[in-house]
This record gives sequence, structure tokens and C-alpha cells, in this order.
Amino acid sequence: MSVENRKFDNPQKALLVIDIQEDYTGLEAKPPFPYKDSERLIKIVNNMIDEASKKDIVVVYISQEFDGFVGKTISKLFGHGTAIKGNSGAEFDKRINIISNHCFTKNMPDAFTNHKLEMFLDEHQINELYLVGLDAAACVYFTAKGALKRGYNVSIIKDGIVLLEEKKWDSVLKKFEDNGITLINSQEF
Repeated sequence: MSVENRKFDNPQKALLVIDIQEDYTGLEAKPPFPYKDSERLIKIVNNMIDEASKKDIVVVYISQEFDGFVGKTISKLFGHGTAIKGNSGAEFDKRINIISNHCFTKNMPDAFTNHKLEMFLDEHQINELYLVGLDAAACVYFTAKGALKRGYNVSIIKDGIVLLEEKKWDSVLKKFEDNGITLINSQEF
């Protein structure tokens, strides 16, 4: 879908920072985490947050959060027991610059499963999204697809994402392109 589905009088942009949490990138994350390139990722994402602030681009923070018996069971079975609500590992990585209180949780890979995110973006007349964070093959990808389905222009910042299974980079990048997701680097932001 094109951005024409989301016409606003004063269209805005947003940077979505996805799942950069203590359990995944933190200095005390447990195997198979932290992501190999966490330090590089955090440096790039912090630079992009600063740049977004200078350009009046809204910064939105997304976090994975499992809650209740079913959520905790899913996390333990499929997610190495990570991102359980109330645990310190579910918090944003302490090294990430938090410049807004625009924070949304999700319990599925697509951040748009939290309908409050779309409502917030509409309230702020946002029709163009830039995505950074993790995991490129899961939450970043499914959030990008969810955004496209809802008529947003979507760009993924290639050097602002990481992948746990690094051998899959080529196939993940091809999947982005095959689905009409624009790839740019942080210098193009």
C-alpha cells in the first residue's frame, strides 16, 4: 500500500526503536544474547535518535513484553525466558537515549498488534516510519509488514538493525526488498 492511504494536512515522520532491551542487548544478557553487534547497534541508534530530535522526527520506543501465565510460558519455551513483564531484562537497554515517553509494548512480533501504536501515529499525523532495532528477521520485519499493510511509507535503517542468526542476512535483506520495504543506511536518514 502507498502512503496515499494515510493523507494528513501536516504529515510527520517517526523513528521506531524496536526491542533494544536489557535481555537482548544488555551487558548482563544471558546466552544466546546479547546480540553480537549490540555495542555498534546502540551507538548507531543513539546517533539516529539525536538526529531525529534535530529534525523534529518523533521517536517511538517499542518493547517486547510477555505477561501472565501464557505469556511467561511462551517466553520460556520460545524466547529463552526473556522480556517477562516486571523483570529488569524487559526494560530498555540502559545505554539507549530515551528522549520521549512514547513507549509501546507488544507481545507479538508485529508492533501494530498493539492498536494504541496506530492510534498514536494517527493522532500525530505520522505517515512515514523509519525502523531500527531487532531482530531483523522477526520483529523488525513483521512490524514493517504491518506498517505497509496499514498504508505507511516504511524504511528500515540497514546499519541500525541486527540479526541473531547472522548467516541469514542475505535472505532477510531479500525478503525486505521482495515485500516493498525500503532499505537505507543511517547516513541517508
